[in-house]
Amino acid sequence: MNLTLKLLRVIGSPYVPGHLLPDDKDYALKLYNCAVKNKIGLTFLESLRNQKVLEEFGLETKYVEERKKYEEQLTTATRIAELFNSFQVNYAIFKSIMPFTAITNDIDIIHFGSDEEYRKALELMLRSNYVKVESQAGADAEQYMLHDLRSGKLEPHPATKDVYDVDLYQEMAASYVLYLDKSKLEKYVTETNVLGKKVKVLGSEAELITIITHSIIPEMLNTLLVYYATLHHLAKMNDSEVSRVIDIARENYVTFPLRTHFSLVAKIHKKAHGFTPGKIEDILAELGGETAETRILVKNNFKMPHRYNLITVMKTLLEKSKEAKFKRSIIKQMVYKVKPRFAKWVI
Repeated sequence: MNLTLKLLRVIGSPYVPGHLLPDDKDYALKLYNCAVKNKIGLTFLESLRNQKVLEEFGLETKYVEERKKYEEQLTTATRIAELFNSFQVNYAIFKSIMPFTAITNDIDIIHFGSDEEYRKALELMLRSNYVKVESQAGADAEQYMLHDLRSGKLEPHPATKDVYDVDLYQEMAASYVLYLDKSKLEKYVTETNVLGKKVKVLGSEAELITIITHSIIPEMLNTLLVYYATLHHLAKMNDSEVSRVIDIARENYVTFPLRTHFSLVAKIHKKAHGFTPGKIEDILAELGGETAETRILVKNNFKMPHRYNLITVMKTLLEKSKEAKFKRSIIKQMVYKVKPRFAKWVI
């Protein structure tokens, strides 16, 4: 059994409890490293802690370190939410607060107001103990990277993300290329409670669409973080909410990424646990499945993370090209791509 499948059986899923333990300390460390590559290091450690075997496998220190990072990241989310709530900034945190215990790269925020209001939101952050981090994308694109100075790091490096980083987006875009139209998602904004504070987020249906689409454009990478986010979001949904996921995908011209992703999740879950969750079967029955990526997954013996094929990316872009706003963003990207400092980043 390879590391990925053993890891999945140790953690389990919302539909089946974990039912294996590592063979020994060395193997537990290998599983942890595999989990870290898939952005679920803390998720794995939590599963061992719940089974009261952290000490047995020598991972107590790792757990304390990861748990501290997790709590610091939640604090980053609540601090920016409190600031924006106080000044009536129209925002939502997305693909950053998972429905299970996991640490993401940073806190991503989509701003729903005008360009002028976006600049005011940035200025508000700069006056409130945040510093702007210069990056290759830069302020000429649709994003600013900022760092919470409560970390004590006065000169954060743009290539090194940490739990104090906040990305403020005016559009859901990779450089200038829009992978989702924020105006279609604003109606799904809701409030959740994080550390006793009110935080605006995307509802589970829209959040799931965002996570899945972003894994292809621009990430081109499917990790177990995305796999577990999918399973946990679905587990909380009723039938009408599952149908809404499909409706949102159709409205945003991302049914192909959805079919591809759910085909992978179905294949992985069945291989690891012997069955496919019914809600995933329902989605694939409605939209149809995709076999190109699952064939590659099987050929690679279910090793995760899974790197998406370039053809999958091109088919995703082809479906998105039916959307006028997306086509305009492509033209905008072509104009700015000629700038030498953007060309390498875009490519």
